[in-house]
Amino acid sequence: MRRSHNRVDHYGRITLLGIHIDQYAAVVSPAAAVMHSVPADVGLGRDAEAALMRIYTQKKVAKFSILLLLGTTLLLVNYSSYFTKLVVKIASSLVRFKSSKTNTMTRDAVKHVSNEAATSIPAAITVEAAGNFAERVRQFNVQLSGIRRRAWRSRGFGEWKDLVHSEPVQVLWGARDDYLDVLATKYPHVTTVILPWTSTGERVWNSLTDTVNVPRQTYYEWTADNTLCTWIETPGVIRMKYDAMFNRTCVHNIDATFLPRTLQPVFLNAKPLRQDKYWPNDGSAYPAHFYTSPPPFVFYMHIHRDAIVTVNGDVYSGNLKLVLDACSHDTQAEVPAKVDQMPLYDEVLVITQYWGTAVFHRMAEIVPRIVFYREFLRDNPQIRVVAPELPGGRLSELFRIISVDDMRLVVGPVRAKVVYQPRSSKCGMANVQESQTLSSLYREHISRTFSPQSRNRLVLIRRTTNRRFTEQGKIEELLKQAARNYNLTYTVFPDNATPSLNDTMMIFHSAVIIVAPVGAGESNMFFSQPGTYVVEGVCNLPHVNLCFQRLAHILGHHWHGVTSRGGCEEVVDVSAASVEDAVRNYLRLWRLERSS
Repeated sequence: MRRSHNRVDHYGRITLLGIHIDQYAAVVSPAAAVMHSVPADVGLGRDAEAALMRIYTQKKVAKFSILLLLGTTLLLVNYSSYFTKLVVKIASSLVRFKSSKTNTMTRDAVKHVSNEAATSIPAAITVEAAGNFAERVRQFNVQLSGIRRRAWRSRGFGEWKDLVHSEPVQVLWGARDDYLDVLATKYPHVTTVILPWTSTGERVWNSLTDTVNVPRQTYYEWTADNTLCTWIETPGVIRMKYDAMFNRTCVHNIDATFLPRTLQPVFLNAKPLRQDKYWPNDGSAYPAHFYTSPPPFVFYMHIHRDAIVTVNGDVYSGNLKLVLDACSHDTQAEVPAKVDQMPLYDEVLVITQYWGTAVFHRMAEIVPRIVFYREFLRDNPQIRVVAPELPGGRLSELFRIISVDDMRLVVGPVRAKVVYQPRSSKCGMANVQESQTLSSLYREHISRTFSPQSRNRLVLIRRTTNRRFTEQGKIEELLKQAARNYNLTYTVFPDNATPSLNDTMMIFHSAVIIVAPVGAGESNMFFSQPGTYVVEGVCNLPHVNLCFQRLAHILGHHWHGVTSRGGCEEVVDVSAASVEDAVRNYLRLWRLERSS
């Protein structure tokens, strides 16, 4: 048995030449042989199946006729060589006739199946779905299952084809503003399924009244101290170009966070600004519509056939290498080596990205990519998930919370006959709709699983290694006093002997306010109830990174940044007094909110 003829299918079963080993005994007819190589819910079509069954019947008749004639020959052979020669001649002629007729019918049936399988799929499919956001996602999944069946018929049901090495590879980078248009025009072998943005009828989009494009309607102004706001308002100061991202606008007054407001379109359109990656207007600003209008889509998925998925989630199919906008940007056109040694699956869904095993990136970039496709995966249990890690770790725990089977997890590089590639999570910039949906699922799990808890905690995230507070002791004493003054439970979330996932969920779900130096522990705000107050110690120049500011804002939390006086990335040197001032201002607003 040659290695190249074996493949791994579904949940680890070994197949030989496209047929499951444990199904050899069931392959008793041409129709059965064909159907065993087809995914269970992908039909050949009634006409094709009928043609194959006619072939099977004709072969049965031919076999019976041959046996009858040979029996007659044996009876007559003792009586006359003449009759023997005559019967043999007749039998041979009949066999040739049956064989010729059967072969002709086989060719016709195969041609029929091939014609049916050649049904083309458009390069872009828009799913027109009505209803609220959750209902539109449900309808998208229903349509996606139908498109999956069409993809299989279009591809055919044979072995994986190495089309990547057939011609020079071209790289398409998802950081381009026009990449979806280029993909549909130049690489129509990739199908993109889109849930479009639906107009709410308002001249200026307002999330407060939009229940069809975003799962969450209310947001709160984010604010920062004078130092950070000045850096944001001044062109070219911050390396990560937050001046351009926020159009050189920052709110100093912490009281501005009190009333709900709409989500600004830039949070739906933004992408990292880097001179070697994406640099519109010479890095000074996004395209004007980024600040004023939502995108034309809610989300989308790419479908590839006979593809290779790399360890970081890039996909090769045909003459294309599709590199979505994420933390890695491997735009080399080099074709992968040792392709025949890569595991082979029928179908995979891709969520892996660079840095995917790190806490923040796992929470904010990896898990959100799967959240819209839970029903699709439930209905198609054979689809594997290409992820940064195998079953057994924290990713498995998070999968089980949102009712996704973690035994699907595989790591790249892999080959697959059909690859589903959801839109990427941009580096340090969590997607709006996916993150909100994921947070809601976590909170539903917490409410369903644990005993009811009062929302009464002041949570301090204590870091003991890099980016720890320099005035940790003073800050802790001041926060304990503030908690007592507002009748809250002071709770430390440590990084040495981190609490279990269950304890972590309960701590952050019951938080009124979270205080932290910038770091991965803030990712646990996914478990917090909307409207939680977050005070963050932000790194000094040149290390300013506002990934948690974005996450807090799109999840519907309040966020205020207090800037380090120096020392990052080793320490966050904020004064205890500045932290206390922000915390007490937030608690004042919280008390006012409860009384109003």
